[in-house]
Amino acid sequence: MDNQLGSYETQLVIQQEVYDMLLYAYPLLDHFPKSQKFSLVQDIKRSMDLVLKYAITANKKYTKTTTLEKMDVELAALKVYIRLAFELHFFKGENHYMEMSRRLDKVGKMLGGWIKAEKEKSGNTAIEKTYVCEKCGTKITPKSYEYSMRNFGKSLCYACQKSHRD
Repeated sequence: MDNQLGSYETQLVIQQEVYDMLLYAYPLLDHFPKSQKFSLVQDIKRSMDLVLKYAITANKKYTKTTTLEKMDVELAALKVYIRLAFELHFFKGENHYMEMSRRLDKVGKMLGGWIKAEKEKSGNTAIEKTYVCEKCGTKITPKSYEYSMRNFGKSLCYACQKSHRD
């Protein structure tokens, strides 16, 4: 029993964050409409499971960059699925969506730091331009930045763009 506890304590923090996100999300997904059980719910669960699998895999591998980049892509897809579910009003209240978004952002920030550290360790330190929401400080994609600048005249994340419209 003590051996299992020691193993648990040595897991990566990001792996635990993803696991906690799954514990939070699975009961929420049970409340989605039955019509979505085998489509959007399955896509969300598959993405969350893959993000966890990539975190475990990266923890075990010596060269991690490729696995971390796959994890980053899957996390981006998961964010889109969660936003879609929110816009289709599948979450019972905005608080559940906001909590999922907060958890996804936290994992995303941790993953971004891990990728950066791995690239520095391997000598691949190509500097990428990062964009941040002026209102809430969330990291945004170049595409979101361009759209926001074109339509709002300032750098806004998706959630802040939506609240700015209302």
